[in-house]
Amino acid sequence: MYKRYGMLRFLTALLFAVPLWICAQQASAQNATEPGYGGGYGGGYDERRWLQPPDPSMQRGYVRVTNDWRDTVKLTMWTKRGTQIGSYWALRPGESSYLLESGQRITARPEYNIRVGDDWGSVELGRVGRFYNNRWQVNVRDIWRATHTGRNPQGWDNSYQ
Repeated sequence: MYKRYGMLRFLTALLFAVPLWICAQQASAQNATEPGYGGGYGGGYDERRWLQPPDPSMQRGYVRVTNDWRDTVKLTMWTKRGTQIGSYWALRPGESSYLLESGQRITARPEYNIRVGDDWGSVELGRVGRFYNNRWQVNVRDIWRATHTGRNPQGWDNSYQ
């Protein structure tokens, strides 16, 4: 007799659970096609906004420079308006360092210009740097390639986005 009640309870629960499950599946499929919903997560969650790259003007982060050049280099950083940030930084061959101003790491935007020495010219940070995890990683050799595009005897690939 107790087995019957157990089976009856199971069938009753199944009778209520299956229609609820079907309704939830239909609502999820409907939300996936409506704008503002990314796969039926509800609450206005839109997973498509995570798939888009961040706005380049918002990519502001610390600058880490690696000197992969054969000599000591002198770096300067300039804002878009032409204001120099700090005085200069000198990096020995093989050295990698964050750019500091008054003991604090500086934050830079992609449109800031970075210059090596006095005769190399300057290039935008966003053109030669890689932005990852709120940090800019720049190699001195990439700055050289970007500033010497017209003078390229070795045929290196100078296509930067």
